[in-house]
Amino acid sequence: MFHMEFMKKICSKVKEMEQPEMSKVMAGKLSLADKLLGSGESRVMFRWRSSLWKLLWQELLAYTASFMMISMVYRYTLTMEQQVQLEKLIRWCRHQSTGLPITFLLGFYVSLVVKRWWEQYCKLPWPDTIAIFLKGLVVGEPGEKRVVARMIRRTVIRYCLLAYILCIRRISSRLKKRFPSMQDLAKTGIVRPDESSRIGDEESQEVHGSNWWMPLKWSVEILNKAKQEGLVTSAPGYSHMLGRLSEFRARLSEVATYVYLPVPLVYTQVVHLAVYVYFAVSLIGEQWIIWRQPGDEEVDLYYPIFMTVRFLFIFGWLRVAETLYNPFGEDDEDFELNELLNRHFKVAMTIVDENEEHPELKKDIFWNQADPELIENPEMDIEEGFGDDKEDFVFK
Repeated sequence: MFHMEFMKKICSKVKEMEQPEMSKVMAGKLSLADKLLGSGESRVMFRWRSSLWKLLWQELLAYTASFMMISMVYRYTLTMEQQVQLEKLIRWCRHQSTGLPITFLLGFYVSLVVKRWWEQYCKLPWPDTIAIFLKGLVVGEPGEKRVVARMIRRTVIRYCLLAYILCIRRISSRLKKRFPSMQDLAKTGIVRPDESSRIGDEESQEVHGSNWWMPLKWSVEILNKAKQEGLVTSAPGYSHMLGRLSEFRARLSEVATYVYLPVPLVYTQVVHLAVYVYFAVSLIGEQWIIWRQPGDEEVDLYYPIFMTVRFLFIFGWLRVAETLYNPFGEDDEDFELNELLNRHFKVAMTIVDENEEHPELKKDIFWNQADPELIENPEMDIEEGFGDDKEDFVFK
């Protein structure tokens, strides 16, 4: 038995000695990968999802093929006189394309679209603040009133989320697919059949044809009744709670207004027309001239290297604007509203409910420290932090 225990200790020591060596080897492998592909944010160029390569590889392939086809015709099928005439057209296209304010037009357009994209997300309302106000203000006495107060809190949050869904599903294809009709909404439990019949079928395509505001109206009426019955005793708190509901409604209206009033179509058409014309002219103007004159380039390359870079830059810029133009679609960069809605429902319902009590009230480990500071491993010094007062850790 002694020998067996001794051998086990030896094996454990050997394993402990091997682990640092294996970690060094793995570190060497990782460092090699980091050297090849970079690390952290430097690997952004090798990603595929939502990347420049995913958006433009088809257009770049078609554009390069068109350029090479024109080049082959110019070099191998035209006569010398025809080549000279084509070179005059090449020089003319080069001269004319330099005056297009493509960077100015595209830069201003993209900055406008990105600004709208970010503002639309920031204006999406969150129900957490309303849930916190409800939890703190709508509180009944133990017994039947406490059950009624809980029912009020849950109903008001459910109505807020119902208004959220009814408003956003009109502009979001993700939510429209998830809740195509009021019957599908009723199956989830977010709305009762009697409530659904009062709201309507919500199939109108008119800008102001939705009744998504109605659940918020019901919420105000429920809170007003709760105040009259004594379930809300703080008048300033009641006023603030109505203010939060009004803010929730206002932010939903602002998000819907962004979609109903998009960037003017004329501006979008001008930018797209400028980009397409510029690169259509570049198919001729960027050709390498065979019969060169003084002032022409001194090299002759078959592949347009810098034109490819320019294509990726300008068309990538344009694709950014097209991708972010409607953030309520189903592109990679569009808002994932299904997950956001699931989060809102779970968090808000948990806040207003009474599933569990808060943690026991105790003194923290910094109780007797005159100059407290955070340490890396507080559990190592927990006995020292409490000192002699650890038996008085719970408030009496």
